[in-house]
Amino acid sequence: MQRHDLVYLQAHESYDFMNNSLPASVTLAVEEMIRSQQPLTVCRQDITDVTKVATSYIEDGCKYRLALTLPNPPQVVTAPLALATLVPQLPTAIQQPTAHFIERCTRLGCTVHAYGSFANQYFTGLSFVKPTSDLDLLIVANSDHIAPILLELAAFSRLASTLADLKIDGEVRLHGCDDVSFNELTCAIMFDISTVLVKTLDDIKLQNIDVLLGWNTDDYEHFISANTNTATLPASDLAAH
Repeated sequence: MQRHDLVYLQAHESYDFMNNSLPASVTLAVEEMIRSQQPLTVCRQDITDVTKVATSYIEDGCKYRLALTLPNPPQVVTAPLALATLVPQLPTAIQQPTAHFIERCTRLGCTVHAYGSFANQYFTGLSFVKPTSDLDLLIVANSDHIAPILLELAAFSRLASTLADLKIDGEVRLHGCDDVSFNELTCAIMFDISTVLVKTLDDIKLQNIDVLLGWNTDDYEHFISANTNTATLPASDLAAH
C-alpha cells in the first residue's frame, strides 16, 4: 500500500470520521459513497495502529476534504486511477497528445496515474474540475534513470498549457515508495538545488538529489541541455514527437 492507492471498503469493514463536527448530510453522503463502492484514497500514515484514508465531497458549493481511519488494514487496495481512463474527459484538444504521452511513458517503463480533482470528478460525478484545476499525475518509474521521463513530462506540460490552458502537476515515484514533485525535481536539477522534498507512506523528508537519483555529472548536463532545447520548440513540433 502506497500514497494515492485506492481503497474499496467492504460492507463488513468499519471506519471512523476524524472530524466529528461534519454536517450530518455530508456524513450520510460519504457513507453512501462507500456503500456504492466509490474508493477512498490512501494518504500519509501519521497515526499509529490505524490506516488513514481520505475522500472529497461537494455540497452547496462547499468542498469537503475528509479523513477517515480504519482500525484494520483494508482488504481491497488497488493502484491509483490510470490516466488512460480519464482521456475521454479531458479537453478535446489534449486528448490525443495525452494518449501519445501515455504511450511514450509506457515505452520508458513507467505507469501513469491521475489523482486530485479530475480523479475525484470521475469517481463521484461531482463538479470538482474548475477552469483553474490542475491535472495531477503520478508517474511510477521502474528505473532510477528518469531523465527521459522528466523530458516527456516537460514537453507534455508545455503542450497541455498551449493547447488547453491546462496545468500539469504531480509526482514521480522512485524506488517504489519515494514520491517527488516532478516540477520541483526539474527545477532543482535545472538550477543546481541540491535537495528536494520526498514523501513516503509514513514520512516527509529532504533528500539529496545525488542520493535520490544516483546521477553523475554527464547525466545532469545531458538533462539540462535537452530540457533547454525542448523548451524552445513550438507546440506543433512537440505534438509531433
